[in-house]
Amino acid sequence: MRAPIEKLPAVVEVLRRFGARRIFLFGSAAGDPEHAQDVDLAVEGIPLRSLLAADAAAFRILDYPMDLVSKEDDPAFYEMIRLRGKVLYEQGCA
Repeated sequence: MRAPIEKLPAVVEVLRRFGARRIFLFGSAAGDPEHAQDVDLAVEGIPLRSLLAADAAAFRILDYPMDLVSKEDDPAFYEMIRLRGKVLYEQGCA
């Protein structure tokens, strides 16, 4: 099943409402959405207290397996993603 990449603009918008200042796509959906088993996203700026709600809201839009990684929760992993991931949104650049 193909990853629903066409729904990412709506996901970006909902994550921005939760406070995301940067959003990256990484993993298999970034490189080969036709064969991706899930959608991996990394965010910066969403408060930890809102992360679960943001994850649930993004999942409702995608309706597809996904993982949401937060800079605030795992800065080292986020930095790795930031260097290799595909930028979907950066505050001030949209």
